[in-house]
Amino acid sequence: MVRCHVKRLFNVSFSGLLTFVLLGTLLNMESIIQYGSLRGQLLVDYIGSNLIVEYIRSENNHLYIQLTNNGSVKIPGGNWSLFFTHVAGLYDVAEEGSKAITTSGVILRHLSGGLYSLEPIRTGRRHTLFAGLKPNQSLIILEHADLNSKWYSFPNWYVTGYRLEPRVIQSTYMKRPHVDYKFDRWPPEKRYIRNNVRNLNRSVKAVIPTPLSVKIAQGEVTLDRQWSVAYDKDFFNEALFLADELHIKLAKFNNDLSATPKKIVRLTRKNISACLAKNKSSPFTKFNDSKRLYLEEGYTIKIKNNSIDICGQTGAGIFYGIQSLLSLLENSVDGSTLPLLRIIDAPRFEFRGLLCDTARHFIDKYEILNTIDLMAIYKLNQLHLHLTDDEGWRIEIPALPELTEVGSRRGHDLQEEQCLLPFFGSEPTESSHKRHYYSVQDYRDILLHADAHHVQVIPEIDMPGHAHAAVQSMRVRYMRMKRNNISEESASKYLLQDFKGTLWHLGVAQQRDSVMNPCIESTYTFITKIIQTMMTLHRDTQPLKRLHLGGDEVSVDAFTDSPACIALAKKMPEIKGNLRHYFIKRIMSICKEHGVRIQMWEEGFAFVNDRDISNKADLVVNAWLQTEAAYHYANRGYKVILTHAHKFYLDHPYEPDGDELGHFWATRYTDSRSVFAFMFNGELGSPRNSTFSKEQSCRALQFTDCVELKSPENIIGMQASLWGEFILSNEDFEYMLCPRLLAFAERAWHMADWETASTETELRQLGDADWTDFANTVGYKELPFLERMGIRYRTPVPGFRIRANIVEANTEFPGSLLQYSTDGGNTWNTYNEGNPPEKSENLSFSVVSHNLLRRSRIIRV
Repeated sequence: MVRCHVKRLFNVSFSGLLTFVLLGTLLNMESIIQYGSLRGQLLVDYIGSNLIVEYIRSENNHLYIQLTNNGSVKIPGGNWSLFFTHVAGLYDVAEEGSKAITTSGVILRHLSGGLYSLEPIRTGRRHTLFAGLKPNQSLIILEHADLNSKWYSFPNWYVTGYRLEPRVIQSTYMKRPHVDYKFDRWPPEKRYIRNNVRNLNRSVKAVIPTPLSVKIAQGEVTLDRQWSVAYDKDFFNEALFLADELHIKLAKFNNDLSATPKKIVRLTRKNISACLAKNKSSPFTKFNDSKRLYLEEGYTIKIKNNSIDICGQTGAGIFYGIQSLLSLLENSVDGSTLPLLRIIDAPRFEFRGLLCDTARHFIDKYEILNTIDLMAIYKLNQLHLHLTDDEGWRIEIPALPELTEVGSRRGHDLQEEQCLLPFFGSEPTESSHKRHYYSVQDYRDILLHADAHHVQVIPEIDMPGHAHAAVQSMRVRYMRMKRNNISEESASKYLLQDFKGTLWHLGVAQQRDSVMNPCIESTYTFITKIIQTMMTLHRDTQPLKRLHLGGDEVSVDAFTDSPACIALAKKMPEIKGNLRHYFIKRIMSICKEHGVRIQMWEEGFAFVNDRDISNKADLVVNAWLQTEAAYHYANRGYKVILTHAHKFYLDHPYEPDGDELGHFWATRYTDSRSVFAFMFNGELGSPRNSTFSKEQSCRALQFTDCVELKSPENIIGMQASLWGEFILSNEDFEYMLCPRLLAFAERAWHMADWETASTETELRQLGDADWTDFANTVGYKELPFLERMGIRYRTPVPGFRIRANIVEANTEFPGSLLQYSTDGGNTWNTYNEGNPPEKSENLSFSVVSHNLLRRSRIIRV
């Protein structure tokens, strides 16, 4: 029974409806009294209200799921099934499809992805092996649950039955079940050492990310309403942005900017390379290679008593100069005073990107617009929108409405004819007034806002794998058209599967039916339609420069039994066993025909023969596994973006602790300091850059040799990626993003002196000093600024150590509001380094945000 829509309203009078409900309730209560058990919808309602779900650890250290009847009536076997999301372990159940737990009289079934069901084992029409669950009785349904974090449990478990309304288990409604996890977490003493940064009591860096050169002179100037903005004719949009930010007026346009009056901010075109050449003391001279800077987006700022000059070669350069000017104003107490200074700056990379996974967790338009603002402030310029995946399709394609009618929605629909299954803890009954995709107008609004902030949007339509939402939506389209007696040719025009082959192939994420069939022509008709639509959406707003086509994590045996693939292999024997190569060649040809550059994950290009590519410089690779892959592709002529999972995937927790939101997989944690410490010039296998040694990296990637980087000019940038499997809200999204994104922006824009250190001692000394300056600037300046933006960043967790019964505490970012409590958290006191508290039974520490609205995890002594 489909549960995607709001409940139906019966066409009866109110009094009649009330009589119907009262009569039904009395009959059900009579049934309970007479037979001592529940039936039908009342049973489902009772289970939803009274079942307690917990993950409990046994004496032999196994984690299991425990269900407890917290009500006053026995839960019998019968017409009910329990549905839940579980993303760790259970691989044997996923492979086999089901697992009977005969000792408990229940059967566990794998539906798709991380979604499972549990129901009584039937032995007849009205009989089950399930003995029932008495009041206060518990049932163990699964051992070896394999959870190392409370975040691995998902909310909104629900129960339903045949032709019954689903009910969310109230103990899990919009909250994750309790997990008695065991994890080798950091003790407070280790966190204290990790946090051990000298408190400089001020913001040190003038701007983040750090400019190439900042020279501060004596004196300062105050901006008031008497100032105005003069501009080169090509920089009108940037001038308008600055005037709006400073609440000053635009000066009348004048071709001769030198003739403008006093108290003026001038936006002028100037060759940045000439400025760098004159600046002999700039770190630029240490690079000895102009290709290491992307001068197109460079800028200079010169602040004098009655004028401010911002110069750049492009609008983007001018815009970043404006952002630095606004950042300088954040340093002043009154927000209007600036030091007299000169800044010369340019980024190390042309591509400084952020991936937002809107497919697993939909990020609404306004949150994306705010994220674009945040990116622009910290000079990130590429927004990679992961619009489609197995669990969701998030972009409106007017010609194919089923993609959003079905693919963007989740609910209890086991056949997925009205919506997808409720993956990742989604509710079984979706509200009809919520839209979980970007309409044509939404997307254009995003493009316009991004373009105004010099952020290029790169849409990703994942293929051929991670495509369940698309595959199922097009299957529904086919079935609907056939029911309406539409011809087979028209109905199958955009089909992505071959009905005669295996329809339920299990993908990488245990997702069924998740790969587009590369052997049927309708797959390429579908892709062509999507590319044409994306080009149309970008036209007149922000031309589509590059389209990301995924290409990752596709099983080699996805279509071994597809009749279409068998037939195609007979015609083209060379594609047998290499369907991915055939698929990539076809979509490359389609993109070339439409003048669209391709970007893919590294596996996508792994199956491309270089002889088939006329211009590899037009192809962009996201190298996410290890540095070695980036080197291989760069040396072969591809343009490469460093997207390392172990450094730049922000879905990892901030520290190795089960109380920290995040996914433990490529690494146990990714904190701000580890992102900050990344060295592009580091050797493969360096402890700073890699989880594995150089040799291990090569073996993992099946490379026969470990090459050195010979074409560094082909490494065009870096990208941070925030995947959405564990994110349930915008607050989770912002928490995982900041403040790590600031450290990423620092490395993507600025090459620090310590990156070229000649010895380990020099590296450590320069690196620690730079981190001290950065951490103080974040704590004293950037975190309060993020709060004023409304960003709900992760409040840093304190560490402590005990010396002679005195408890000394610290935090990752000096300037954060560190507090302690002596009464178990009822009242809080400001921590004073000069007068730390004595050890006591109820002593605990926490960091509170500057606006006093959010608090970090509480650490007890």
